[in-house]
Amino acid sequence: MRTLIQDVRYGLRVLARSPGFTLVAVLTLALGIGANTALFSTVNSLILRSLPVKEPERLVVLAARLKGSSNLADLSYADYIDYRNQANVFTDMLGYEIGQNGLAADGRAERVIISYVTGNYFSMLGVQPALGRLIEPGEGQRRAADSVLVLGYSFWQRRFNGDPKVIGKVVLVNGRQPVTIVGVVPKVFHGTFALAETDAYLSLGQLAFDDAGFWTKRGRGDIRALARLKPGISLEEARASLNVIAQRLAQQYPDADKNLTLEVYPERYARPQADAANEWPPMVAIFLSLALIVLLVACMNVANLLLMRAKAREGEMAIRLALGAAHARLIRQFLTENVLLALVGGAAGILLSLWVTKVLSVIATPLDFPFFQLNFQPDWRVFAYALCIAVATGIFIGFIPARRVLRSSLSGVLHEGARTVSGGPSGHRARNALVIAQIAGSAVLLIAAGLFVRSLEKAEHSDLGFDPHRIVNLGMDLADVGYNEAQGEKFYREVIGRVRALPGVQSAAYVHSVPLYHDRLLASISVEGRTLPPGQPPPEIFYNIADPGVFETLRIPILRGRGFGVADTDSVPKVAIISQAMAERFWPGENALGKRFRMGSRGPLWEVIGVARDAQFVSPTPRIEPYFYVPLAQHYNSFMTLQARSSLPASTLINEIERQVRSLEPNLPLFDVRTMEEELNGATGFFLFHVGADVAGGLGTLGLLLAVIGVYGVVSYAASQRTHEIGLRMAVGANRSDILRMVFRHGLCLVGSGLGLGLLLALAASQGLSSLLVGVSPFDPVTYSAASLLLGGVALFASYIPARRATKVDPLVALRYE
Repeated sequence: MRTLIQDVRYGLRVLARSPGFTLVAVLTLALGIGANTALFSTVNSLILRSLPVKEPERLVVLAARLKGSSNLADLSYADYIDYRNQANVFTDMLGYEIGQNGLAADGRAERVIISYVTGNYFSMLGVQPALGRLIEPGEGQRRAADSVLVLGYSFWQRRFNGDPKVIGKVVLVNGRQPVTIVGVVPKVFHGTFALAETDAYLSLGQLAFDDAGFWTKRGRGDIRALARLKPGISLEEARASLNVIAQRLAQQYPDADKNLTLEVYPERYARPQADAANEWPPMVAIFLSLALIVLLVACMNVANLLLMRAKAREGEMAIRLALGAAHARLIRQFLTENVLLALVGGAAGILLSLWVTKVLSVIATPLDFPFFQLNFQPDWRVFAYALCIAVATGIFIGFIPARRVLRSSLSGVLHEGARTVSGGPSGHRARNALVIAQIAGSAVLLIAAGLFVRSLEKAEHSDLGFDPHRIVNLGMDLADVGYNEAQGEKFYREVIGRVRALPGVQSAAYVHSVPLYHDRLLASISVEGRTLPPGQPPPEIFYNIADPGVFETLRIPILRGRGFGVADTDSVPKVAIISQAMAERFWPGENALGKRFRMGSRGPLWEVIGVARDAQFVSPTPRIEPYFYVPLAQHYNSFMTLQARSSLPASTLINEIERQVRSLEPNLPLFDVRTMEEELNGATGFFLFHVGADVAGGLGTLGLLLAVIGVYGVVSYAASQRTHEIGLRMAVGANRSDILRMVFRHGLCLVGSGLGLGLLLALAASQGLSSLLVGVSPFDPVTYSAASLLLGGVALFASYIPARRATKVDPLVALRYE
């Protein structure tokens, strides 16, 4: 320990004696370590930070999957009860569902995020109240006369100013369900639906207020199931046990559960829902890999600086060896100095990462998720990660110059004296190799960034099948104010009539699912007259509820048949309009008009009256999903979005439409009020493409900057080492253009070699990006060419500067150099 303290003190003195070198090295390392720490903070916030509950590491999420389908679904309440009672691999299992509903208190209604929970929700999680009490076992399975509500801590502070007297207050849910506030959750608990702050908690009975089939009907996804594994039980054992139960239920309830299997995922990987468990790992691996390349480029840059600096210390090290110092002792001294340097760079990198995560928290918040939250506060994992990469960086950057110096001999140093013509071929080779590796790594980063930017460009300029310009969206849920179906239909008619009469409005319509919105409807389809092969599940198709004006408003042409009309009411046979993709899937080579299908196995028949052009309602990818529409008059839903197309800028209509709605129902909360162009940048639109392009672009820019610094430093240093040689050449007749070509040729060789290696590495690695790209190949020649030209041009310019400076050397001064 005494020797280590001596090494640390000496290392600090060495760094203090070269403030310029230390500053450049620390800033370079801070860029690499800061980028890595910022991205790790994001990953930590998304999937590593545990829920603030009891034994979070043993929590798992359960999800149902239809055989042959890639989609995961929640459980029905009846299935949830069976799995909870029959599974012997869990200590307990809870159920909940998340929703946005109206909550009215003190005469004011607003839309809030509510978790409907089973009675054992809080007891299983081990959550204790900050005020009052929580929902208790026995209160979640049926709606009691004295229904209770628990407030989220942040909502309690925001809506009730943290008033402890709120306990016992009666409020209204959806305008007609009186509930009594009985408690407040602790500040650290935000709910079990990741990325959102739950405002209030109600019993499941409130979710089934008017739905008697909620408790018994199978084949519907009402419950998000969360369980705690027994000690010693693995995920594989849990899956095997649950699928034995699934087979048993399939025999008991073949109509609903015949094709269902159960999946189990660790809770932290299934955020915000189970589908994410298959999406997070490749995405996280790709972006952390890109960040590590930035760190490697930074390390190579600093290692090059250390190699140049080590030349000046060869005499010192040779004398130490001659006096009897052991190689291991000198290596430890070198590593101590460089680990100190990396730790200072790591500390600066953490400060940089705090700023970067603030920027990320802004760009990583989709417009259509107002409740979206990411907690980027660093915890022990972030600091441990930063410490580990700082120490690893210090060892990495110190190893090459340490080996170089320790190969020095006293006789060689004394013989060489003060004069150094080239610094030795091995030193040049090491520096050149590091720069080539820097350029190669930067090429990979730039190509990855280019692919993400090209993917965003392709997605934004793709043909969506509808016209998003000059459209305003206003979401509303009439259940928030307690309207029944008759009241809701009347309200919809009055509002749409007023909106269509507004100046500048060309058309208006209601839709349940706005294009590329996260709230989508999915139905199992059975075609009339066709039976599925044994064991094959019915296909699942996305659909929409709309009124007759939707095709005019979105400018989606009806290719065959007709659109919805005022006569398509609930008193006549049910009708539907299908997309081209759905017509081709179910009736290829036939006329789909007049064909009929069911939603579910026993629902009413829907007759196809029209075929509409394909439109991207589900995702912005080139893949076209089959889709169909049913009329609002035949399939009432309280949750709808009003869309209005205007000849004026869409934003000018928003206030006037809101005024018309408020004049009819002042207490109705409006949400997702924005233009269609803004909607397209939502969580299921172009948002992830923007985030990917921004993050990859930032990493690519860092890589380019570091590579340019590396090229400039090495070419400049090499030119300075050849000052005496340049003077001799000029003295014997070489002109400035000869000197320029000689020095510039060195930079050209470095850049060309680095680019060639980088292109090969990018070609080998780009295939891993294919799942995150849309409309562009991972081997896109435009991206590779543009990245190569950019990096090559900038790097060659960096080498031109010292080459040009070398041509201005005075031969007399050069001959006296060294």
